[in-house]
Amino acid sequence: MTKKMINNINRLIKPYPGQWVALSADDHEVVTVGKSFQSVLNKAHKKGESCPHMVKSPDGSVAAFIF
Repeated sequence: MTKKMINNINRLIKPYPGQWVALSADDHEVVTVGKSFQSVLNKAHKKGESCPHMVKSPDGSVAAFIF
């Protein structure tokens, strides 16, 4: 993952502290956001994103997790 990609992901998830964020497979847009991993994944699939990149946006006390 390049620095440019990391910066783009950080920019996309920053408005959603402490929430799960589903990003498009190309990491260029937010597909959906929510509090639980499974609900966000299900919503992303319903919106047609078969392989979203799942990110837990940091809330200031934890680091981001990317799946």
